[in-house]
Amino acid sequence: MIHKCRYLMWLIWKKIIYRPVLSILLLLVFVYFGATFAVMAYEKVGLGSATALILPAFFGELGIVESPFLAVRISIVAGLIASITFLAIITAKITSLLVEFIRRGGSMVKKVNFSGHIVICDWNFQGERIVNQLLSPNQKQYRHIVVLANTEQRPVKDERVEFIKGDPTQEENLVRAGVMRADSVIVLTDLSKSANEADAEALMVVLAVESLSRKVHTCVQLLNSANRMHLERAHADEIICLDQLGGNLVVASALNHGVSRVVAELLTFNIGSEFYRYDGHLSDALVGKEFAEVVQVLTQRRMILLAVETNYSEELRSQLSADILYKLPEEERVMVVNPQSQYKIRQGDALFVIAESEPTKL
Repeated sequence: MIHKCRYLMWLIWKKIIYRPVLSILLLLVFVYFGATFAVMAYEKVGLGSATALILPAFFGELGIVESPFLAVRISIVAGLIASITFLAIITAKITSLLVEFIRRGGSMVKKVNFSGHIVICDWNFQGERIVNQLLSPNQKQYRHIVVLANTEQRPVKDERVEFIKGDPTQEENLVRAGVMRADSVIVLTDLSKSANEADAEALMVVLAVESLSRKVHTCVQLLNSANRMHLERAHADEIICLDQLGGNLVVASALNHGVSRVVAELLTFNIGSEFYRYDGHLSDALVGKEFAEVVQVLTQRRMILLAVETNYSEELRSQLSADILYKLPEEERVMVVNPQSQYKIRQGDALFVIAESEPTKL
């Protein structure tokens, strides 16, 4: 119950921070109607009569009100100030929108000023679930989410998500979404199109994103795994081949009953354990220890070590000759899953673990 109340307070505070104009307008409306109800209480009049006493405030003049009650006079002044401020803010907002409208040549364009946020390009039926996972209260680090899609209506109702209407393949729209300052970009595939057509559009989005910033981490959905090499050449960081993953998961579940349930639980952020990547400082209890020994150490802390990411070298390649090394694009880094060779953990390595919550120190 306490956790839910804290989350509710956090949500209200976020709305106030990210919607300051709306919050002020709501406060002014509350003051105005509070003044109206105060006049009703002291003057013993109805809503219409009380509103009529304060109504001249909307036209910039207080009017003549004869009342022996100080509270009534104060309420009318409060109503005057609230209504004038309300009109001033509305006028300023309309003026700024018109100026922006004219500056953009007659088209209403929205732009965000976030940093370290997540941009979702295009939209499909999986988008809403992705947004819900990113906004899960179990996520310790809150990131702004921007949806950039060429749809007429807002695809997600949550007000915490910014929506920008536009074609993600166009550079100007990506700039409005703040891709250069983003932490990650998720490219969703258009499931209404054929596999090759949808993959070609995803490729164009990745090329446009990478041309703006090579630092942003791009995660791309792909329908046809045969097109993977094109995304790799476009420097996409992570490519999710839906046909390959789906097929492999079906086979694995058929041969090892229950695998699909385990994977589904690990990929859900609201219950149970999840996958986490830890790239912070490693303690002396882990550095210099072999992978198998670190597994035992983390097991005592209710964590399961799966893989390690480290700097690439020819010496490492020969040392892990019996293992498969996954080369990371644009980096001299490799990842190895459950190494069979003897590998000792180094300071600077990133560890991939299964844990109940995101580890803050290892």
